[in-house]
Amino acid sequence: MKETKKKKKWRFKKQSLFNLLSVLFVFGTGFYFLGRLIYYKIESEKPYIPPLDLATRVIEQNDTYDLRKSFMETNGIYRFVGDVNNNYVKYKGYLWRIVRINEDKSITLVTEDTVTSLAYGGSLNNYILSWLNQEEEKNTGIFEATLEAEEKELLATKQCLDSFPDIESAGCFESNSDYKIGLLSIYDYLEANANQSYLNNGTNFWTTNSYDANHAWYVSEEGLVSYDEYTSKYGIRPTITISGDTAIMSGNGTADDPYLLNNREIKTIEDIYPGSYLLYNDTLWKVVSKENHKVKVVSEECIKDGEDCLLMRFSLYDNDFSLNREELLYYLNNTYYHSLKNRDYLVSGNFYAGNYSLKDNNYRSALEKRVTLPVGFLSIADPFAFEVENTFLFTTSISNEMSIYSVNENHVLFENTVTEELAIRPAIHLKGSIPVASGTGDYLNPYILGGNE
Repeated sequence: MKETKKKKKWRFKKQSLFNLLSVLFVFGTGFYFLGRLIYYKIESEKPYIPPLDLATRVIEQNDTYDLRKSFMETNGIYRFVGDVNNNYVKYKGYLWRIVRINEDKSITLVTEDTVTSLAYGGSLNNYILSWLNQEEEKNTGIFEATLEAEEKELLATKQCLDSFPDIESAGCFESNSDYKIGLLSIYDYLEANANQSYLNNGTNFWTTNSYDANHAWYVSEEGLVSYDEYTSKYGIRPTITISGDTAIMSGNGTADDPYLLNNREIKTIEDIYPGSYLLYNDTLWKVVSKENHKVKVVSEECIKDGEDCLLMRFSLYDNDFSLNREELLYYLNNTYYHSLKNRDYLVSGNFYAGNYSLKDNNYRSALEKRVTLPVGFLSIADPFAFEVENTFLFTTSISNEMSIYSVNENHVLFENTVTEELAIRPAIHLKGSIPVASGTGDYLNPYILGGNE
């Protein structure tokens, strides 16, 4: 008989098992760390994507050692201090500066430029607040209308209302948040380092604070803080507050590349925000307002006679806005009108032709009357009316038929005679349906019109 061979059984010794597991562990660990190395290399090569919300972006960009003295935090409130150049915001057609990021991360902005000139008008600057904010009464909220903002976009703005007889007493102990749009306070101005700060823009402008029962504080062209009577006329720099999580579309906060917020697509002139610029008839124009699919625009300069401004009197007779006499309005709506290119772009529109009293300084009366013309000029209640010096305004005196208001060399309201020769800054209405071909609406890159409808 043959012997049956028994099959040899494989058995792992303990040492062999340990060696196998060790090899697997080493390879596994190696693959793991190699994978992590590849992952981190890929991640490190990805471009940094900054946060999209404005508050986080601003805090992150300024939270460095070099910028601590110009971006300071106190009790949860961040402020720009000194002559900084990285807090510009483009919003709703206007160029703004960031004043502060509040405790709730909402952001308070102030316009870079003044948008009009008004009398203070009494305690709590009621005429100014009425011009800025939409109220139940008619002829209010002139500025708010230009923002074309949805109700939820603008938050209540804290206004410091303290009254004090000297700058050393300035503070923000009395305040309210009753309005969406207000003015800069002396406290905010001083906290930013006053005339050594970005808030010194070379113009006169009112603040929220009063000096006494008949005087209020303002900032002068030199950036100095002073006070004057309520009846005096100074510039208006609106302040607004927006949510800190407002999305940024582009920009880095500089003047050349401001943070761009909530910009809409511009297809026609009617899409353009007031405050923006467009080019028409080889002239730069600023969008003032809109009504019934008509867009009111005003020239950025006076009508020229060669290199100088053309000077004309308003009338020899009175301040009636009539086309029947061969005087200023006749010239504008005949000679000047026929000199314009593409007149099919134009449409007759309303110009405010009311009067104004230096006794009560209520701008609303200037809006009570309207005249429909192809060409006119701005009234005292229109935004941007005081940008070109020594020009006529479409507002008359309530007490003297030989008087008409104008903008003087200091860009302030002045009562002039109708026979005085002044420059003319024309305003017209364009059809809202005109296409826009290109441009960003900035001064150096205005919107270019795209041809006929």
